[in-house]
Amino acid sequence: MVSYWTLSGTLENWMVALEKGVWGVSERAKGLWAKVQTGDIAAFYATGAGVIGYGTVESKFESSEPLWPKEREEGKVIWPYRIKIRVEKVFEKPKPRPKGMLVAFAINKLGEEVFNELLR
Repeated sequence: MVSYWTLSGTLENWMVALEKGVWGVSERAKGLWAKVQTGDIAAFYATGAGVIGYGTVESKFESSEPLWPKEREEGKVIWPYRIKIRVEKVFEKPKPRPKGMLVAFAINKLGEEVFNELLR
């Protein structure tokens, strides 16, 4: 069964994520990251902008390579738990966050009906 997730972060980090097809979360979010499965659907939420697109999870891995601007600046990995994503759609303009979409962490569970709202 497919699960739905919201991946949240800055627009700056999303520019890198969309280009590389990868998202990362910190130690604090490792428990949720562990539940993500290949084939799950992830909505991309950019803080202050809205929902910018969605994709399908291809795999998960851990990495010690600094990837995002803040990691590169500090010379250390902040988000080591990575999700490889096949980007399915990037919206022309960000969509407002639907009611019921949690964005408190870098990864949050998302209801299928809330995800479907984004497609309308």
